[in-house]
Amino acid sequence: MSSVVYPLTEAFKKALSETLKPDRSTPARRLSSYSLAAGESVNIDITDLSGWSTVIVAVRATYHESATAGVRIRWLYSPDGTEFDSPDDAEAQGNYEDLSFEAGKTRQRTILIPALAPNVRIQIVNLDSAYPVTIDAWTWTLR
Repeated sequence: MSSVVYPLTEAFKKALSETLKPDRSTPARRLSSYSLAAGESVNIDITDLSGWSTVIVAVRATYHESATAGVRIRWLYSPDGTEFDSPDDAEAQGNYEDLSFEAGKTRQRTILIPALAPNVRIQIVNLDSAYPVTIDAWTWTLR
């Protein structure tokens, strides 16, 4: 059995190269000097992840000088954008990161989150039960 090989046109090669090359979206500021109350959380929903393999979130936390606990970032997946993983199950799967903590200081961490579902909820949780924390957050996607 013989096989015929057809040469690729330059236009096809260019289109294929553009389609397969890694790409990154422009970072979007999601929270700016947001005061997250003691023991509370805030959600950032990322929808329509078609064509993207990774969600990236950068979170900056400025802790109160009397704070005793830091910030947790967890991610919850959803097939439809309305029903998300429960926080307990997400944590049981290791789908969270804790920022480093020092009272009165600012800490920032960038986290790569695999886009395993079409929708991801990034949940920023203030683990301190008495003091608020000031949050800045950015997200972008990567393929």
